[in-house]
Amino acid sequence: MSISKLTIAIFSIVSIGLLTVSFFLDHESELYRLLNYYDWGLCAFFLYDFFEELFTSKNRTKYFFTVGWLDLLSSIPVVHELRFARIVRVIRIIRIFHSAKLLIEYLRSNRKSSLYGAIVMTLVSIIILSSFFVLWVEQDVGNIKTAEDALWWTFISVTTVGYGDYYPVTNEGKLLASLLIMSGIVGFGTVVSYLSGKFNKYKNEGDQ
Repeated sequence: MSISKLTIAIFSIVSIGLLTVSFFLDHESELYRLLNYYDWGLCAFFLYDFFEELFTSKNRTKYFFTVGWLDLLSSIPVVHELRFARIVRVIRIIRIFHSAKLLIEYLRSNRKSSLYGAIVMTLVSIIILSSFFVLWVEQDVGNIKTAEDALWWTFISVTTVGYGDYYPVTNEGKLLASLLIMSGIVGFGTVVSYLSGKFNKYKNEGDQ
């Protein structure tokens, strides 16, 4: 069990969730296009996971012809017919979480890394949900009207830059903006703290 595998498992759940929501959206709508952008990003992680598994596997041929080829298919966002193969990743999620004792032991022995991972995953979820719902509530009344507008607004809000070219005008949108800004402060502070701890650890090991 590793934090990277937990991350992939959570991203798999998010990906299946996005795919499910997309079934109920008009394929010509901006909301659908926004979910597609995030889908591309998640698929990039899945493709990286596939190659990592392939090159680190002791038996690459066995891996590829058992679950590897399904992992590869589930990493292709442009072929919509093959995106259903992503549901196969549920099997990997079950395989990762099948032992509650193993998971608990990992969380207990790696509390710091698990906390960092949980914060980052929460930040990712808030980013996706905030951009989706702000586009939903603002596209007919505000100036956030396209998927690109929502992505740009989300980026400048979560980084607390706030150019002001796009902004919410509804109470719901303002609430989402406040949540996104606070999440950005906490999230990026956590990432900097985690990376700083890693660098200090490597530095101390190098000095010994």
